[in-house]
Amino acid sequence: MKIAFNKFSGFYSENKEKILLNLERVLNTGEYIRANEIQILETKISKLCNRKFALTTSSCTNAIFLALKTIDIKPSDEIILPSFSYIASLSPILMCNAKPVFVDISPETLTLDFDLIKKAITPNTKAVIFVQLFGCSQDLSELKSFLKEKNIILIEDAAQALGSKVNNLNGGEQGDLSCISFDPTKIISAFGTGGVVLTNNQAYYDKLTKLIHHGRNQNGEFEILGYNSKISELNASIINLQLENLDSILERNNNIANQYFAELSNNKNIKILKPNSNQFSTYHKFVIQTRDRNELRKHLNNNGIETKIHYSTLLHEQKLLKSFEFKTHNLQNSEYAKEKVLSLPIYPNLTKEEISYICNLINNY
Repeated sequence: MKIAFNKFSGFYSENKEKILLNLERVLNTGEYIRANEIQILETKISKLCNRKFALTTSSCTNAIFLALKTIDIKPSDEIILPSFSYIASLSPILMCNAKPVFVDISPETLTLDFDLIKKAITPNTKAVIFVQLFGCSQDLSELKSFLKEKNIILIEDAAQALGSKVNNLNGGEQGDLSCISFDPTKIISAFGTGGVVLTNNQAYYDKLTKLIHHGRNQNGEFEILGYNSKISELNASIINLQLENLDSILERNNNIANQYFAELSNNKNIKILKPNSNQFSTYHKFVIQTRDRNELRKHLNNNGIETKIHYSTLLHEQKLLKSFEFKTHNLQNSEYAKEKVLSLPIYPNLTKEEISYICNLINNY
């Protein structure tokens, strides 16, 4: 049996007729950017995430970059972030010539440790980028209150968190600015790429509307230095169609996760990253940890199972940082995690038989 890590064409295969009719409708309008589908999408996302404002961008990386530009990040400013994350959490900081400050993660959540964030703050700290990982959101209420007292901005990298909940807070709801991804790997995706910035702050929203469109104001004047960051009406229509099916997509992913939990629960050689009772996960990733990670991965691969490692190289270890200033604190939990984590296939088209096949291979190994 061969099982791919992901099947990006799954939604298209199941909804081909609807998608093609949707695309034909949009193409016939002759309006391909900044039109009706984008307005519908931004309205849907703002409601789903319980935010006042949502602005679509060309990618989540660009969304984070624009969030940093919105709060006027300067070269001397320090930005706290995890080293255990994807490069897109780091590169926008470097694009602003600011200084990354890498802080360790909690071994239980694999996300930033609140207490360690507090210890890493200096007079130069301007923002914290909190990365919500693997389809599960952490409650940032306490952290946000603490940062507000220090006049530090909380940017929620919620690229993987759309559709998740924690204590009735939605993924993408908690940051002063929050950013979401529509990359093909995500639960809801563009057929290409895309992102969105979310905020409740009117001043941030007003500035963002200029930044994403060449710095243009409502009078058509180019008031500030801006950028060209947008997604097409075609992609927006595809995302809108998926959002109509979000409940079904999340239910299928949760059913798959529950089967994994049931069939792997007695295996004492692995630790499963599992949400708490106050969390609803989308299972953007299904992550296990084991000391035999590399050998287990080879075993699965030899039996047709594709897996991924998120993340095998920590951000502070990336070669591009040789040209930049940065700071690291003790990252022992991040170092441990990078050697132990393994992501198993999870997507709505995965069958019960395929999941059992994967679990049997793991348990027998």
